[in-house]
Amino acid sequence: MKLRTGEARSNGVATKIADEVRTLVAGGMLSPGVRLGQIELAERFDSSPVPVREALKLLTSEGIVEHDPNRGFFVARLSSAEAWQLFRMRHLLEDDLLQSIEWPSRAQLADLRKRAVELERLLDAEQRRDWWLRHREFHQTIFDFSPHKVMVREAMRLWTLTDRFRAILPLPRRSNAQRNLVRKHDLVEALAEQDREKLVRLRRDRRVSFEGMVLEILEDRNL
Repeated sequence: MKLRTGEARSNGVATKIADEVRTLVAGGMLSPGVRLGQIELAERFDSSPVPVREALKLLTSEGIVEHDPNRGFFVARLSSAEAWQLFRMRHLLEDDLLQSIEWPSRAQLADLRKRAVELERLLDAEQRRDWWLRHREFHQTIFDFSPHKVMVREAMRLWTLTDRFRAILPLPRRSNAQRNLVRKHDLVEALAEQDREKLVRLRRDRRVSFEGMVLEILEDRNL
């Protein structure tokens, strides 16, 4: 059934609000357990309460937000059990997905190299929010080289859920082991060399390291 103009507009606003809240959670600006008041969010995003509630329902279905009928909406709390399961699914899906990608063209490789440089600049400038957005886009670009679009969508859904855990880690600004984990140049070169084994290994090693840091912090906090 075709949506009326007002309904379509409301859905569009709800999607934008959900994107913004998702980014705030992943960037650490909205901490786990924080109450998400619908009136406050409507004022923050200059919106009516209806699309705010729709956005919160969407985020609840994704597991980013929790809903208590008596108390309202809250940023979902973190747990090591959830993190382990999400990373397990990511390992299985992303390894398989990278096996299916088609090799990028020279123009696409040049674009990825520019993006890799921009990500380094954002880290140096401590621009966590912009880095997170560009970081996500970089990896989705690689996943999109695969013709298996259902798998790409699921990979990005899992990515969103694990990115909530990234907020508990410090932004890697200096040259150290953590900074090396988020550098993208070697991934681009693996694509340029059309070395699938190297590409899959690099991505898995980085996911495993990311997972290890997250689980260590959660266990230290008894979560």
